[in-house]
Amino acid sequence: MPDRPVKRIGHLLRACAGLALAIGTGPADADPEVQALAVLAGGAVLAAIFLDPSVHEETDYAAGEVGRFDPVKDVHQASAFGAEYRSKAIVWWKLRPFVGAGFTSDQSLYGYAGIRLAAYWGNRVVITPSFAVGGYSRGEGKDLGDPPVIGRFGLDLEYVLDRGVRVGLAYHHMSNGKVLGQTENPGTEIIGLTVSTPLK
Repeated sequence: MPDRPVKRIGHLLRACAGLALAIGTGPADADPEVQALAVLAGGAVLAAIFLDPSVHEETDYAAGEVGRFDPVKDVHQASAFGAEYRSKAIVWWKLRPFVGAGFTSDQSLYGYAGIRLAAYWGNRVVITPSFAVGGYSRGEGKDLGDPPVIGRFGLDLEYVLDRGVRVGLAYHHMSNGKVLGQTENPGTEIIGLTVSTPLK
């Protein structure tokens, strides 16, 4: 029991270090939405540490999303559709793995895998920052650079209904960050409505 505050401080330091690294390694002219996502994700992590230190039991989830592709930059908008499998397994601390894929009305395809952190605000509201790495096929849609390897970073805001079903709003940014020597990094975002169904 006495070492619990020490553990929380350790988690806080690791979270702050990770957030600083995420912001500090980005380009100086990073998009405002990317900076805002980093701040909001950091807030969700800190809330998970201090407001709700317990680890919530969860089941596996299947999630579906429908929304818009590139609505903020508005260079090449399209309708977007996606699906995810969210595992209940814990990788470390409160981090859980997930995989997903999606497509757009312009025949763009993308797939990814990463980790999520569910921060509970009471019993009904869940804010989940996530980070994943994946691939992208342009089709007739927006060019996200070559090679088409992307990072996907964002937030889900969900409300828990009866029987564990969740409905929510998702905002995710996808870009290559020029980490593999890409010369172009236009980036894009997906804003969508989500429904997550527990798999029991």
